Amino acid sequence: MMIDIQTIKEITGGVFVTGPKGPALDTVIDKVVTDTRLLKSGIDCSHTVFIAIKGEKFDGNDFIGSAAEAGVSLIIAGPDVEKARNAIGKKGKTAIICCDDTLKAYGKIAEAYRKTLDVNVIGITGSVGKTTCKEFVYSALSVLGSCAKTPANHNNEIGVPRTILDVKPGTSSAVIEMGMRGRGQISFLAEIAKPHIGIITNIGTAHLELLGTKENTRLAKLEITDHMDEKDFLIVNGDDGYLAVSEEVLKEAGREHIPAIRTFGFSDNCFFRASGETVTVNDTSFELSIGGKFIANVTLGVTGIHYIYAALAGIAAAWASGAGEKEIKDKVIPAVSAVTPGDTGRQQIYGLPGGTLIDDCYNASPESMKAELEILERLGKNSRKTAFLGDMLELGTVSEEEHRRLGRICEEKGIDVVVCVGERAKDIRTGASNGQTEFIWFADSEEASEAADRIAKKGDTVLVKGSHSMKMGVISERIREFFSA
Repeated sequence: MMIDIQTIKEITGGVFVTGPKGPALDTVIDKVVTDTRLLKSGIDCSHTVFIAIKGEKFDGNDFIGSAAEAGVSLIIAGPDVEKARNAIGKKGKTAIICCDDTLKAYGKIAEAYRKTLDVNVIGITGSVGKTTCKEFVYSALSVLGSCAKTPANHNNEIGVPRTILDVKPGTSSAVIEMGMRGRGQISFLAEIAKPHIGIITNIGTAHLELLGTKENTRLAKLEITDHMDEKDFLIVNGDDGYLAVSEEVLKEAGREHIPAIRTFGFSDNCFFRASGETVTVNDTSFELSIGGKFIANVTLGVTGIHYIYAALAGIAAAWASGAGEKEIKDKVIPAVSAVTPGDTGRQQIYGLPGGTLIDDCYNASPESMKAELEILERLGKNSRKTAFLGDMLELGTVSEEEHRRLGRICEEKGIDVVVCVGERAKDIRTGASNGQTEFIWFADSEEASEAADRIAKKGDTVLVKGSHSMKMGVISERIREFFSA
Protein backbone atom coordinates (compact mmCIF):
# COMPACT_ATOMS: atom_id res chain seq x y z
CA MET A 1 0.00 0.00 0.00
CA MET A 2 1.20 3.49 -0.87
CA ILE A 3 -1.06 6.42 0.07
CA ASP A 4 -0.24 9.84 1.52
CA ILE A 5 -1.65 11.44 4.67
CA GLN A 6 -3.38 14.21 2.70
CA THR A 7 -5.41 11.63 0.78
CA ILE A 8 -6.32 9.77 3.96
CA LYS A 9 -7.36 13.05 5.57
CA GLU A 10 -9.65 13.83 2.65
CA ILE A 11 -11.32 10.43 2.30
CA THR A 12 -11.95 9.88 6.00
CA GLY A 13 -13.33 13.39 6.57
CA GLY A 14 -12.33 13.47 10.23
CA VAL A 15 -10.86 16.17 12.47
CA PHE A 16 -7.11 16.48 11.87
CA VAL A 17 -4.93 16.87 14.96
CA THR A 18 -1.15 17.04 14.80
CA GLY A 19 1.76 17.60 17.12
CA PRO A 20 4.38 20.36 16.81
CA LYS A 21 6.69 17.96 14.98
CA GLY A 22 3.92 16.15 13.14
CA PRO A 23 4.42 14.61 9.70
CA ALA A 24 4.01 16.50 6.46
CA LEU A 25 0.75 15.89 4.62
CA ASP A 26 2.64 14.39 1.67
CA THR A 27 4.16 11.71 3.93
CA VAL A 28 3.50 8.34 2.30
CA ILE A 29 1.90 5.60 4.39
CA ASP A 30 2.86 2.07 3.36
CA LYS A 31 1.68 0.01 6.33
CA VAL A 32 -1.57 -0.31 8.28
CA VAL A 33 -1.69 -1.75 11.81
CA THR A 34 -4.74 -2.42 14.00
CA ASP A 35 -2.83 -4.02 16.89
CA THR A 36 -0.19 -2.01 18.76
CA ARG A 37 1.58 -5.25 19.73
CA LEU A 38 2.87 -5.27 16.15
CA LEU A 39 4.62 -1.93 16.76
CA LYS A 40 7.69 -3.53 18.22
CA SER A 41 10.65 -1.62 19.60
CA GLY A 42 13.33 -0.89 17.02
CA ILE A 43 10.98 -1.04 14.04
CA ASP A 44 10.69 2.10 11.91
CA CYS A 45 7.04 3.18 12.13
CA SER A 46 7.43 6.53 10.39
CA HIS A 47 5.29 5.36 7.44
CA THR A 48 2.72 3.46 9.46
CA VAL A 49 -0.90 4.26 10.32
CA PHE A 50 -2.51 2.76 13.41
CA ILE A 51 -6.28 2.37 13.16
CA ALA A 52 -8.01 2.22 16.53
CA ILE A 53 -10.86 -0.24 16.09
CA LYS A 54 -13.34 -0.96 18.85
CA GLY A 55 -13.95 -4.69 19.16
CA GLU A 56 -15.87 -6.97 21.49
CA LYS A 57 -12.95 -7.37 23.91
CA PHE A 58 -10.66 -4.41 23.25
CA ASP A 59 -11.02 -0.78 22.24
CA GLY A 60 -8.13 0.38 20.05
CA ASN A 61 -8.67 3.93 21.26
CA ASP A 62 -7.22 2.88 24.62
CA PHE A 63 -3.89 2.30 22.85
CA ILE A 64 -3.47 5.44 20.76
CA GLY A 65 -0.92 6.74 23.26
CA SER A 66 1.16 3.58 22.81
CA ALA A 67 0.96 3.96 19.03
CA ALA A 68 2.13 7.58 19.26
CA GLU A 69 5.04 6.56 21.49
CA ALA A 70 6.00 3.86 18.96
CA GLY A 71 6.46 6.61 16.38
CA VAL A 72 3.67 6.00 13.88
CA SER A 73 3.07 8.88 11.51
CA LEU A 74 -0.70 8.68 11.65
CA ILE A 75 -3.47 7.38 13.90
CA ILE A 76 -7.12 6.97 12.95
CA ALA A 77 -9.01 7.32 16.24
CA GLY A 78 -12.51 7.88 17.61
CA PRO A 79 -14.17 11.30 17.81
CA ASP A 80 -12.59 12.40 21.15
CA VAL A 81 -10.33 15.24 19.97
CA GLU A 82 -9.09 16.09 23.49
CA LYS A 83 -8.00 12.50 24.01
CA ALA A 84 -6.13 12.70 20.71
CA ARG A 85 -4.28 15.85 21.74
CA ASN A 86 -3.26 14.29 25.04
CA ALA A 87 -2.02 11.16 23.23
CA ILE A 88 0.23 13.23 20.96
CA GLY A 89 1.72 15.30 23.77
CA LYS A 90 3.63 18.55 23.52
CA LYS A 91 6.52 17.07 21.50
CA GLY A 92 4.46 14.70 19.44
CA LYS A 93 5.58 13.58 15.98
CA THR A 94 2.27 11.91 15.22
CA ALA A 95 -0.88 13.15 13.48
CA ILE A 96 -4.33 11.87 14.45
CA ILE A 97 -7.55 11.91 12.43
CA CYS A 98 -10.59 11.72 14.73
CA CYS A 99 -13.52 9.94 13.07
CA ASP A 100 -17.00 8.93 14.18
CA ASP A 101 -16.43 5.39 12.83
CA THR A 102 -12.86 4.13 12.51
CA LEU A 103 -14.00 0.88 10.89
CA LYS A 104 -15.60 2.81 8.04
CA ALA A 105 -12.48 4.93 7.79
CA TYR A 106 -10.43 1.74 7.46
CA GLY A 107 -12.70 0.66 4.61
CA LYS A 108 -12.36 4.05 2.92
CA ILE A 109 -8.57 3.81 3.01
CA ALA A 110 -8.67 0.33 1.48
CA GLU A 111 -11.18 1.50 -1.14
CA ALA A 112 -8.94 4.41 -2.12
CA TYR A 113 -5.97 2.07 -2.50
CA ARG A 114 -8.08 -0.40 -4.48
CA LYS A 115 -8.78 2.33 -7.05
CA THR A 116 -5.05 2.61 -7.74
CA LEU A 117 -4.76 -1.10 -8.58
CA ASP A 118 -5.26 -2.63 -12.00
CA VAL A 119 -6.28 -6.01 -10.61
CA ASN A 120 -8.97 -8.56 -11.40
CA VAL A 121 -10.92 -8.97 -8.15
CA ILE A 122 -13.00 -12.08 -7.50
CA GLY A 123 -15.42 -11.76 -4.58
CA ILE A 124 -16.77 -14.95 -2.99
CA THR A 125 -19.74 -15.18 -0.67
CA GLY A 126 -22.37 -17.76 0.31
CA SER A 127 -23.79 -19.49 3.35
CA VAL A 128 -21.24 -22.33 3.43
CA GLY A 129 -18.15 -23.33 1.47
CA LYS A 130 -16.64 -19.85 0.99
CA THR A 131 -13.15 -20.68 2.22
CA THR A 132 -12.95 -23.96 0.29
CA CYS A 133 -14.20 -22.21 -2.84
CA LYS A 134 -11.61 -19.47 -2.32
CA GLU A 135 -8.78 -22.02 -2.34
CA PHE A 136 -9.95 -23.59 -5.62
CA VAL A 137 -10.43 -20.20 -7.26
CA TYR A 138 -7.00 -19.09 -6.07
CA SER A 139 -5.38 -22.25 -7.46
CA ALA A 140 -7.15 -21.80 -10.80
CA LEU A 141 -6.07 -18.17 -11.17
CA SER A 142 -2.53 -18.58 -9.84
CA VAL A 143 -1.50 -20.44 -13.00
CA LEU A 144 -2.73 -17.54 -15.14
CA GLY A 145 -0.75 -14.81 -13.35
CA SER A 146 0.23 -13.50 -9.93
CA CYS A 147 -2.60 -13.89 -7.45
CA ALA A 148 -3.44 -12.73 -3.92
CA LYS A 149 -6.11 -14.12 -1.60
CA THR A 150 -7.84 -13.63 1.73
CA PRO A 151 -5.69 -15.28 4.42
CA ALA A 152 -7.47 -18.02 6.40
CA ASN A 153 -11.11 -16.92 6.72
CA HIS A 154 -10.48 -13.22 7.39
CA ASN A 155 -13.60 -12.24 5.51
CA ASN A 156 -15.17 -9.44 7.57
CA GLU A 157 -14.98 -5.65 7.62
CA ILE A 158 -11.48 -5.87 9.11
CA GLY A 159 -10.15 -8.77 7.05
CA VAL A 160 -11.30 -7.57 3.63
CA PRO A 161 -9.64 -4.11 3.87
CA ARG A 162 -6.47 -5.74 5.18
CA THR A 163 -6.42 -8.16 2.24
CA ILE A 164 -6.91 -5.33 -0.26
CA LEU A 165 -4.18 -3.23 1.34
CA ASP A 166 -1.77 -6.19 1.12
CA VAL A 167 -2.26 -6.57 -2.65
CA LYS A 168 0.92 -5.49 -4.39
CA PRO A 169 0.84 -3.33 -7.54
CA GLY A 170 1.15 -5.54 -10.62
CA THR A 171 -0.83 -8.41 -9.09
CA SER A 172 -3.06 -10.00 -11.75
CA SER A 173 -5.92 -11.26 -9.56
CA ALA A 174 -7.11 -11.04 -5.98
CA VAL A 175 -9.53 -13.56 -4.50
CA ILE A 176 -11.53 -11.95 -1.70
CA GLU A 177 -13.77 -13.95 0.63
CA MET A 178 -16.74 -11.97 1.96
CA GLY A 179 -18.57 -13.01 5.11
CA MET A 180 -21.76 -11.53 6.47
CA ARG A 181 -23.47 -10.75 9.76
CA GLY A 182 -26.41 -8.80 8.37
CA ARG A 183 -27.90 -6.78 5.54
CA GLY A 184 -25.60 -4.15 4.12
CA GLN A 185 -22.32 -5.83 5.10
CA ILE A 186 -21.66 -7.53 1.76
CA SER A 187 -22.45 -4.24 0.03
CA PHE A 188 -19.93 -2.48 2.30
CA LEU A 189 -17.25 -5.06 1.47
CA ALA A 190 -18.08 -4.99 -2.24
CA GLU A 191 -17.72 -1.22 -2.27
CA ILE A 192 -14.20 -1.65 -0.93
CA ALA A 193 -13.15 -4.57 -3.16
CA LYS A 194 -14.99 -3.63 -6.39
CA PRO A 195 -15.16 -7.23 -7.70
CA HIS A 196 -15.20 -7.94 -11.43
CA ILE A 197 -16.36 -11.49 -10.74
CA GLY A 198 -18.81 -12.34 -7.97
CA ILE A 199 -19.33 -15.95 -6.86
CA ILE A 200 -22.19 -17.13 -4.63
CA THR A 201 -21.65 -20.68 -3.38
CA ASN A 202 -25.19 -21.30 -2.05
CA ILE A 203 -28.04 -19.94 0.05
CA GLY A 204 -28.31 -22.01 3.21
CA THR A 205 -29.59 -21.91 6.75
CA ALA A 206 -26.44 -20.47 8.35
CA HIS A 207 -27.90 -16.96 8.77
CA LEU A 208 -31.52 -17.73 9.62
CA GLU A 209 -31.14 -16.67 13.25
CA LEU A 210 -30.00 -13.29 12.00
CA LEU A 211 -32.03 -12.78 8.82
CA GLY A 212 -35.12 -14.89 9.39
CA THR A 213 -35.62 -16.37 5.90
CA LYS A 214 -33.59 -17.75 3.02
CA GLU A 215 -35.07 -15.06 0.79
CA ASN A 216 -33.55 -12.40 3.06
CA THR A 217 -30.25 -14.30 2.97
CA ARG A 218 -30.35 -14.31 -0.83
CA LEU A 219 -30.95 -10.57 -0.95
CA ALA A 220 -28.00 -10.06 1.40
CA LYS A 221 -25.70 -12.24 -0.71
CA LEU A 222 -26.77 -10.50 -3.92
CA GLU A 223 -25.30 -7.31 -2.47
CA ILE A 224 -22.05 -8.55 -4.00
CA THR A 225 -23.40 -7.13 -7.29
CA ASP A 226 -23.92 -3.62 -5.86
CA HIS A 227 -20.71 -2.34 -7.44
CA MET A 228 -20.58 -4.53 -10.56
CA ASP A 229 -21.59 -3.61 -14.11
CA GLU A 230 -22.35 -5.13 -17.51
CA LYS A 231 -18.71 -6.07 -18.15
CA ASP A 232 -18.57 -8.18 -14.99
CA PHE A 233 -19.69 -11.74 -14.20
CA LEU A 234 -21.93 -13.13 -11.47
CA ILE A 235 -21.28 -16.87 -11.05
CA VAL A 236 -23.80 -18.80 -8.98
CA ASN A 237 -24.62 -22.36 -7.90
CA GLY A 238 -27.16 -23.49 -10.49
CA ASP A 239 -28.37 -26.37 -8.31
CA ASP A 240 -29.53 -24.00 -5.56
CA GLY A 241 -33.16 -23.02 -6.09
CA TYR A 242 -32.63 -19.71 -4.31
CA LEU A 243 -29.93 -18.84 -6.84
CA ALA A 244 -32.14 -19.08 -9.90
CA VAL A 245 -30.93 -15.56 -10.54
CA SER A 246 -31.88 -13.70 -13.70
CA GLU A 247 -31.53 -10.15 -14.97
CA GLU A 248 -35.12 -9.57 -13.86
CA VAL A 249 -34.31 -10.70 -10.31
CA LEU A 250 -31.37 -8.29 -10.12
CA LYS A 251 -33.46 -5.45 -11.50
CA GLU A 252 -36.14 -6.15 -8.90
CA ALA A 253 -33.39 -6.01 -6.27
CA GLY A 254 -32.61 -2.48 -7.46
CA ARG A 255 -29.57 -3.07 -9.69
CA GLU A 256 -29.17 -0.64 -12.59
CA HIS A 257 -26.10 -2.35 -14.03
CA ILE A 258 -26.52 -6.10 -14.50
CA PRO A 259 -23.45 -8.37 -14.74
CA ALA A 260 -23.48 -11.40 -17.01
CA ILE A 261 -24.80 -14.43 -15.11
CA ARG A 262 -23.29 -17.93 -15.37
CA THR A 263 -24.18 -21.05 -13.38
CA PHE A 264 -22.20 -24.05 -12.15
CA GLY A 265 -23.38 -27.41 -10.84
CA PHE A 266 -24.81 -30.76 -11.91
CA SER A 267 -28.09 -29.62 -13.47
CA ASP A 268 -28.45 -29.93 -17.24
CA ASN A 269 -28.81 -26.17 -17.70
CA CYS A 270 -25.62 -25.25 -15.80
CA PHE A 271 -23.07 -23.47 -17.98
CA PHE A 272 -20.20 -25.10 -16.05
CA ARG A 273 -21.50 -28.63 -15.56
CA ALA A 274 -20.21 -31.74 -13.81
CA SER A 275 -21.54 -35.23 -14.54
CA GLY A 276 -20.56 -38.87 -14.06
CA GLU A 277 -19.10 -38.18 -10.63
CA THR A 278 -17.32 -40.82 -8.52
CA VAL A 279 -16.00 -40.53 -4.96
CA THR A 280 -13.29 -42.61 -3.28
CA VAL A 281 -11.25 -42.26 -0.09
CA ASN A 282 -8.45 -40.62 -2.08
CA ASP A 283 -10.12 -38.57 -4.80
CA THR A 284 -13.24 -37.31 -6.58
CA SER A 285 -13.72 -37.49 -10.35
CA PHE A 286 -16.19 -35.96 -12.80
CA GLU A 287 -16.70 -35.01 -16.44
CA LEU A 288 -16.51 -31.27 -17.14
CA SER A 289 -18.63 -29.51 -19.75
CA ILE A 290 -18.65 -25.78 -20.49
CA GLY A 291 -21.53 -24.26 -22.41
CA GLY A 292 -22.78 -27.73 -23.32
CA LYS A 293 -19.41 -28.88 -24.71
CA PHE A 294 -17.42 -31.68 -23.07
CA ILE A 295 -14.03 -30.35 -22.03
CA ALA A 296 -12.19 -32.96 -19.95
CA ASN A 297 -12.29 -35.63 -17.28
CA VAL A 298 -11.24 -34.12 -13.96
CA THR A 299 -9.87 -35.93 -10.90
CA LEU A 300 -9.56 -33.92 -7.69
CA GLY A 301 -7.21 -34.86 -4.88
CA VAL A 302 -9.96 -34.38 -2.29
CA THR A 303 -13.00 -36.43 -1.32
CA GLY A 304 -16.59 -35.21 -1.58
CA ILE A 305 -19.21 -33.93 -4.00
CA HIS A 306 -19.04 -30.47 -2.39
CA TYR A 307 -15.47 -30.14 -3.66
CA ILE A 308 -16.77 -30.50 -7.23
CA TYR A 309 -18.80 -27.32 -6.71
CA ALA A 310 -15.68 -25.49 -5.53
CA ALA A 311 -13.66 -26.80 -8.48
CA LEU A 312 -16.36 -25.71 -10.93
CA ALA A 313 -16.33 -22.25 -9.35
CA GLY A 314 -12.56 -22.10 -9.80
CA ILE A 315 -12.80 -23.12 -13.45
CA ALA A 316 -15.62 -20.61 -13.97
CA ALA A 317 -13.53 -17.81 -12.45
CA ALA A 318 -10.65 -18.66 -14.78
CA TRP A 319 -13.00 -18.66 -17.78
CA ALA A 320 -14.53 -15.33 -16.74
CA SER A 321 -10.99 -13.97 -16.37
CA GLY A 322 -10.28 -14.75 -20.02
CA ALA A 323 -8.88 -18.28 -19.99
CA GLY A 324 -9.64 -20.20 -23.18
CA GLU A 325 -10.33 -23.90 -23.57
CA LYS A 326 -6.66 -24.81 -24.05
CA GLU A 327 -5.58 -22.89 -20.95
CA ILE A 328 -8.37 -24.49 -18.95
CA LYS A 329 -7.29 -27.96 -20.08
CA ASP A 330 -3.53 -27.44 -19.81
CA LYS A 331 -3.29 -25.17 -16.76
CA VAL A 332 -6.48 -24.64 -14.81
CA ILE A 333 -7.68 -28.24 -14.49
CA PRO A 334 -4.27 -29.52 -13.29
CA ALA A 335 -4.21 -26.63 -10.78
CA VAL A 336 -7.60 -27.38 -9.23
CA SER A 337 -6.80 -31.09 -9.30
CA ALA A 338 -3.74 -30.41 -7.16
CA VAL A 339 -5.70 -28.82 -4.28
CA THR A 340 -5.26 -30.93 -1.14
CA PRO A 341 -7.28 -31.30 2.08
CA GLY A 342 -4.52 -29.32 3.79
CA ASP A 343 -5.16 -26.39 1.44
CA THR A 344 -8.83 -26.22 2.33
CA GLY A 345 -8.12 -26.59 6.07
CA ARG A 346 -11.40 -28.36 6.71
CA GLN A 347 -12.27 -32.02 6.22
CA GLN A 348 -9.54 -34.63 6.67
CA ILE A 349 -9.95 -38.31 5.76
CA TYR A 350 -7.72 -40.90 7.39
CA GLY A 351 -7.44 -44.44 6.07
CA LEU A 352 -6.14 -46.14 9.23
CA PRO A 353 -5.37 -49.81 9.99
CA GLY A 354 -8.53 -50.14 12.06
CA GLY A 355 -10.95 -48.17 9.90
CA THR A 356 -11.66 -44.93 8.05
CA LEU A 357 -12.13 -41.59 9.85
CA ILE A 358 -13.77 -38.55 8.27
CA ASP A 359 -12.80 -35.62 10.50
CA ASP A 360 -14.59 -32.29 9.98
CA CYS A 361 -14.84 -30.31 13.20
CA TYR A 362 -14.73 -26.76 11.85
CA ASN A 363 -18.40 -25.91 11.39
CA ALA A 364 -21.84 -27.51 11.29
CA SER A 365 -24.73 -26.26 9.18
CA PRO A 366 -27.52 -28.41 7.73
CA GLU A 367 -25.90 -28.13 4.31
CA SER A 368 -22.40 -29.13 5.43
CA MET A 369 -23.80 -31.93 7.61
CA LYS A 370 -25.65 -33.39 4.64
CA ALA A 371 -22.54 -33.14 2.46
CA GLU A 372 -20.44 -35.06 4.98
CA LEU A 373 -23.14 -37.70 5.47
CA GLU A 374 -23.12 -38.25 1.71
CA ILE A 375 -19.38 -38.88 1.92
CA LEU A 376 -19.91 -41.29 4.82
CA GLU A 377 -22.57 -43.10 2.80
CA ARG A 378 -20.30 -43.46 -0.25
CA LEU A 379 -17.10 -44.37 1.58
CA GLY A 380 -18.82 -46.70 4.02
CA LYS A 381 -20.91 -48.66 1.53
CA ASN A 382 -19.02 -51.85 2.39
CA SER A 383 -18.64 -51.24 6.12
CA ARG A 384 -20.52 -50.25 9.25
CA LYS A 385 -21.18 -46.50 9.27
CA THR A 386 -20.98 -44.46 12.48
CA ALA A 387 -21.51 -40.70 12.80
CA PHE A 388 -20.72 -38.44 15.78
CA LEU A 389 -22.76 -35.25 15.16
CA GLY A 390 -22.61 -32.10 17.29
CA ASP A 391 -25.09 -29.26 17.72
CA MET A 392 -25.79 -27.05 14.73
CA LEU A 393 -25.76 -23.47 16.05
CA GLU A 394 -27.35 -20.15 15.03
CA LEU A 395 -30.39 -21.68 13.32
CA GLY A 396 -32.92 -19.60 15.21
CA THR A 397 -36.53 -20.74 15.06
CA VAL A 398 -35.78 -23.59 12.61
CA SER A 399 -33.22 -25.24 14.89
CA GLU A 400 -35.48 -28.03 16.13
CA GLU A 401 -36.80 -28.93 12.69
CA GLU A 402 -33.33 -28.85 11.07
CA HIS A 403 -31.95 -31.20 13.72
CA ARG A 404 -34.96 -33.49 13.25
CA ARG A 405 -34.43 -33.43 9.50
CA LEU A 406 -30.82 -34.40 10.04
CA GLY A 407 -32.03 -37.52 11.86
CA ARG A 408 -34.17 -38.43 8.86
CA ILE A 409 -31.22 -37.88 6.52
CA CYS A 410 -29.11 -40.22 8.64
CA GLU A 411 -31.74 -42.91 8.16
CA GLU A 412 -31.99 -42.26 4.41
CA LYS A 413 -28.20 -42.60 4.09
CA GLY A 414 -28.24 -45.91 5.94
CA ILE A 415 -26.05 -44.74 8.83
CA ASP A 416 -25.85 -47.57 11.36
CA VAL A 417 -25.07 -45.58 14.52
CA VAL A 418 -25.53 -41.86 15.13
CA VAL A 419 -24.03 -40.33 18.27
CA CYS A 420 -25.74 -37.00 19.02
CA VAL A 421 -23.60 -34.55 20.99
CA GLY A 422 -25.06 -31.48 22.70
CA GLU A 423 -28.41 -30.16 23.85
CA ARG A 424 -29.72 -29.27 20.40
CA ALA A 425 -28.53 -32.59 18.98
CA LYS A 426 -31.18 -34.35 21.08
CA ASP A 427 -33.60 -33.44 18.32
CA ILE A 428 -31.62 -35.45 15.76
CA ARG A 429 -32.88 -38.72 17.20
CA THR A 430 -36.46 -37.46 17.56
CA GLY A 431 -36.59 -36.95 13.81
CA ALA A 432 -35.93 -40.64 13.14
CA SER A 433 -38.77 -43.02 12.42
CA ASN A 434 -37.77 -46.34 10.87
CA GLY A 435 -35.82 -47.79 13.79
CA GLN A 436 -32.99 -49.08 11.59
CA THR A 437 -30.48 -46.48 12.78
CA GLU A 438 -29.30 -46.58 16.39
CA PHE A 439 -29.20 -43.16 18.07
CA ILE A 440 -27.14 -42.40 21.19
CA TRP A 441 -26.99 -39.05 23.02
CA PHE A 442 -24.27 -37.37 25.10
CA ALA A 443 -24.37 -33.96 26.73
CA ASP A 444 -20.95 -32.89 25.45
CA SER A 445 -17.93 -34.01 23.46
CA GLU A 446 -15.97 -35.09 26.54
CA GLU A 447 -18.65 -37.62 27.48
CA ALA A 448 -18.89 -38.82 23.88
CA SER A 449 -15.12 -39.11 23.62
CA GLU A 450 -14.92 -41.34 26.67
CA ALA A 451 -17.35 -43.77 25.03
CA ALA A 452 -16.11 -43.39 21.44
CA ASP A 453 -13.90 -46.47 21.31
CA ARG A 454 -16.70 -48.58 22.76
CA ILE A 455 -19.26 -47.35 20.24
CA ALA A 456 -17.05 -47.53 17.15
CA LYS A 457 -15.83 -50.91 15.99
CA LYS A 458 -12.76 -51.93 14.04
CA GLY A 459 -13.52 -51.78 10.35
CA ASP A 460 -16.05 -48.93 10.72
CA THR A 461 -16.20 -45.82 8.60
CA VAL A 462 -16.64 -43.00 11.13
CA LEU A 463 -17.67 -39.38 10.63
CA VAL A 464 -17.02 -36.76 13.32
CA LYS A 465 -18.73 -33.48 12.47
CA GLY A 466 -19.58 -30.39 14.49
CA SER A 467 -18.94 -26.69 14.93
CA HIS A 468 -15.63 -25.59 16.43
CA SER A 469 -17.27 -24.49 19.67
CA MET A 470 -18.58 -28.03 20.27
CA LYS A 471 -14.94 -29.25 20.60
CA MET A 472 -15.63 -32.41 18.61
CA GLY A 473 -11.90 -32.77 17.96
CA VAL A 474 -11.46 -34.75 21.16
CA ILE A 475 -13.70 -37.43 19.67
CA SER A 476 -11.67 -37.49 16.46
CA GLU A 477 -8.48 -37.95 18.46
CA ARG A 478 -9.99 -40.85 20.39
CA ILE A 479 -11.13 -42.56 17.18
CA ARG A 480 -7.74 -42.05 15.54
CA GLU A 481 -5.99 -43.65 18.48
CA PHE A 482 -8.46 -46.53 18.45
CA PHE A 483 -8.10 -47.15 14.69
CA SER A 484 -4.30 -46.82 14.88
CA ALA A 485 -3.82 -49.32 17.70
